[in-house]
Amino acid sequence: MMASACRVTGESPSAISVIELSGRDASDWIDRNWSPANGQKELKIDSIRYGNLCIDADVGESIIVCRTAHDCFELHCHGGKLAAKTILSLMEKNGITIATQEAWCIENHDDSWISHATLALIDAKTLRTTRILLDQQKGASVRALKQIDSAISQGDMPLAQQLANNLRVWNELGRHLTDPYEILLCGPPNVGKSSLLNRLLGYQRAIVHEQAGTTRDLLSEVSSIDGWPVRIKDSAGLRTATDAIEQAGVERAILASRSADLQLILVDPAQGWTIEHQQLLDLNTKKSLIVETKSDLPKQRSIRYSELVDTQSQPHRVSAISGEGIQELLEIISNRLVPIVPQAGQAVLINPIQQQALEDRFCDRTTSH
Repeated sequence: MMASACRVTGESPSAISVIELSGRDASDWIDRNWSPANGQKELKIDSIRYGNLCIDADVGESIIVCRTAHDCFELHCHGGKLAAKTILSLMEKNGITIATQEAWCIENHDDSWISHATLALIDAKTLRTTRILLDQQKGASVRALKQIDSAISQGDMPLAQQLANNLRVWNELGRHLTDPYEILLCGPPNVGKSSLLNRLLGYQRAIVHEQAGTTRDLLSEVSSIDGWPVRIKDSAGLRTATDAIEQAGVERAILASRSADLQLILVDPAQGWTIEHQQLLDLNTKKSLIVETKSDLPKQRSIRYSELVDTQSQPHRVSAISGEGIQELLEIISNRLVPIVPQAGQAVLINPIQQQALEDRFCDRTTSH
């Protein structure tokens, strides 16, 4: 076939981007457009060579080339989006077909489940999730499904259900290996939401001001906690808004509360537990964590928390200024998001398609009977 190329690394910030070039004309294209920094130009299979890519007079890029097969090459360029995008664009002008990552995965993997894992690996944000996804790419989930299919074919439905339940335990984690957990910082105005957001991120993302209503929309930033990808949101303070823009922010905060994977309900000890706090707790009771802020200041009252559902809702004290309690809070968040960490080699269904495929096995069985 004619040569085709695909960027096989993700869009996350990285030191290196990798483009795979393969097909009948791949070797000729490399000969025309790449020259080694030293030595002869011949590229042997599995050799790694440094040199310069000069596609036209205006564009040049220092890259590493690895020949992985007779007609297949890996081009390792700078990790910024611009370098890979420019190279692919000029390749396309040279007649190279640019494949999507999905098409590339289908072309290179016969098993669709391995393709799913490979695509997810491209988007993996942390080392911890990468390791879990690598297990799936190596066939962990495929082997688990085969065990279930074997039990069903032998008529051992109790064993099949037990094996399926062992997989279902990880469904929530599987959906979040590439799609970050949503963490919402919420509460009335001036309880320290923006300050805590900045402390958790390690830099100033949100404006901190003593005037109520400063945050009027959801501020969002992707990060990781204990190796799990998270999207932390700073919401507008819950109160009777003074204008339409602030009211819209309050309404978005309420919607975000209902859908959050974990909401941190922030309480200022000087203000105490309010109707607004209770409203937020009622919106998403099982996925709430109460956090007392400003622990660096003198505690002015003994707070009475009404209708707290369980010990997980008991408050944790922090200071965004001094850092007191922050490390412990991060550990609590990690344990709430992922109470049990999978061991190496554990099968995990990583998207709704795979999870539905598991359920369909039992639906088909029920229908046939």
